[in-house]
Amino acid sequence: MSSAELPVTLTDKPKKWDFSRDAVTPGRLVAWGSEIAVASALVAPLADIPWEAGAGAGVICTGAAVAYEKARGSWRRVTVARAASWLSMTGWLSYTLAEGPTLLKMAFGGAIWATGAAVNIGMDRWGEGTREAEKELDRRLEEGEKIKGAQDSWARLLEDVCGIQGAVADPVVDKWQSGAGETVKITLPAHMNIDALRGYEAALAGALHLPKGGGVSFNAGGPSVPRNVVFIALTRKNMMSGAIPYPRLTPTTINKPVGFGVVGNGDEAGLNLKDEGFIAIGAQGSGKTALMKTLGLGLVRCVDAIVIDLDTSAKMSAVFVNPYLRHGIGRPLIDWPATTEDECRLVIQAAKAAIAARKTEYADLLEDEDVDNLPARPDIPAIHIRVDETKSMPDDVLDGLDFIMEEGRSVNVRVSETGLRATREYITATADELTPGRIGLRTNNSSELQMLFPDTGAPDMAIFTDPGTVAYMSTTKGPFQPTPAKAYATMAEAFDQGSDDYTRMQSLFMDAARELSPIRPDMDPITAKAMGLAWTQRWARIIPNLRGDAYGNVTADRMHESVWELYTSWETPASYDLLLGRATDDEGYTLAPPSSGKSADIPRLTAALIDEDELERAAQQEAAIEMAASTPKPVSNDELALKLFAAQGRPVKPSEVYPLMVRAGYDKSDRTFRDLCAKLGLQNKLVKRDDGTYAAPESGEVPNAAGRVPGPDDDAHGRGDAPHG
Repeated sequence: MSSAELPVTLTDKPKKWDFSRDAVTPGRLVAWGSEIAVASALVAPLADIPWEAGAGAGVICTGAAVAYEKARGSWRRVTVARAASWLSMTGWLSYTLAEGPTLLKMAFGGAIWATGAAVNIGMDRWGEGTREAEKELDRRLEEGEKIKGAQDSWARLLEDVCGIQGAVADPVVDKWQSGAGETVKITLPAHMNIDALRGYEAALAGALHLPKGGGVSFNAGGPSVPRNVVFIALTRKNMMSGAIPYPRLTPTTINKPVGFGVVGNGDEAGLNLKDEGFIAIGAQGSGKTALMKTLGLGLVRCVDAIVIDLDTSAKMSAVFVNPYLRHGIGRPLIDWPATTEDECRLVIQAAKAAIAARKTEYADLLEDEDVDNLPARPDIPAIHIRVDETKSMPDDVLDGLDFIMEEGRSVNVRVSETGLRATREYITATADELTPGRIGLRTNNSSELQMLFPDTGAPDMAIFTDPGTVAYMSTTKGPFQPTPAKAYATMAEAFDQGSDDYTRMQSLFMDAARELSPIRPDMDPITAKAMGLAWTQRWARIIPNLRGDAYGNVTADRMHESVWELYTSWETPASYDLLLGRATDDEGYTLAPPSSGKSADIPRLTAALIDEDELERAAQQEAAIEMAASTPKPVSNDELALKLFAAQGRPVKPSEVYPLMVRAGYDKSDRTFRDLCAKLGLQNKLVKRDDGTYAAPESGEVPNAAGRVPGPDDDAHGRGDAPHG
């Protein structure tokens, strides 16, 4: 905070003689040395010197002392005291020279000199104090004039631009740490409030000569702020230019605002997605999908949030699930990516069942904890449903989303949506009424933003100069006015090729899969049971949608081998027709959806999955991984793979060892792990079996092992043209 106080009247401080050590400065030593030199006049009466010479010298010294104090700007009392001390000495000297010295006259002269010296030393200290007081007074007077000038300028500005008379600017100005601007507190006339300023953002920004990307925004403050007080945020620099890399992938909680960017003063922009959803509106190419990726990263960092995507274009969810589906890393970070209309219908059906179950099954918990809304925590995670492009959703899905918004609030089931426009064709009336969070991106005309922010006025279109620039607000949690922000960038193309940020963004979602998979929560048993097969068999239905062709056919080459092995181990899931109640029997009666069936979950690697016979092997694996991580000389990928295969104690598939390699820091950027195993097999370091498993040989060479490269001594007749069998 920078504070400028109104001018005040200084009172004289009590003065005292100061002979302390701190008072001895180089300047004073020179002055005191002169005083001592002048003391030689005490012995002048003992010499035969005319009294006129002493008087003349004293007058000259007195004049010099007065001129010196005038030059220093000392107060009059200091100058008078200085002159009086010199004149006293001059009078005594002249009298003594004229009448002749006596012991009494000499003693009296010494007293005069000592008194004058004390006065002069004290005046040095007093003079500096009075000069500092004068400077402080001048500074405050000057600052007061600046404040008065600034207040008058704001009063004239608001009168000329907004037609408001009598506005008063507060003398305290909040300077932003980022250096991009400041916040000014304005007190309007008592009968006015923030509504009197809405719509004048662009006009005020122009009058203040603010650049594009900067601008003016208004905030009414919290509930304790009077209605006629408005905070005006002035962004004087274009903080929206360039790209801001996504910060560290640290785990967080949905009970805190989910950050997605930075506002002009350097604070993080965020929305409270536990208690509210949001609507994001922007034209084609404005960056809605990129924004949803950024917000998605914020959500999957939460240890207490399940994330479900309704994304028929499959763009919003792909980066969160492909690290697992394509490379076998971690587990899918989005818990349920619905990319077909029927899958979206199943999400709606399951969400309705989850809401009903949570309301009844957790009623006792709400009573015991004396709360109205279900708490969000890892064992009862919040459920956040994100919808990309609502206009692409069928009408029955939109109706279901409206129901979820109305009924899911108390049990932490929330909905957020994106759309090209803010009209009823794109955003339903229920969504508009029940969604307090708003994010506006670049639109083709300001009327779209006016509909998105109907009660606060559209933000200045000039702020949308760079990709990733948004205006956001929340009618319940704040900020309560559209606030410009720059969203974090998650794609490498936003940065200079070869830069550190470019390199980091290239692997951002891979790193997220590695770092965040262990902290992602499981659905609580009550909710999972209510959702039924729609939830437990979702991956058996989704994988063909995500990695198959147009007809859902999927082959092993379209996914990581560990994913393929898991996928082929699942039973065929129940059909959409059966789960959605559209299947009929031969007589035309609707078949009831199955109440049970084998789940198709992606397992989490935990100690609970390992039986007692495998505990020893698990310990050997941990020892191998620990050795690879702690050895001073980095263990090669070949050596690490051999040690981990040996730790299994039996032939295993590469997909069983690969997660252990990843945990030990294995980098597969140059080749796949399957290729590494094949290479080791050809080098006789691993033995490949007919069933596709590998084993580490106990010792020496394994004769006739599959994949072994024959040596010259294998053929008794020497090398020949025929292939070795």
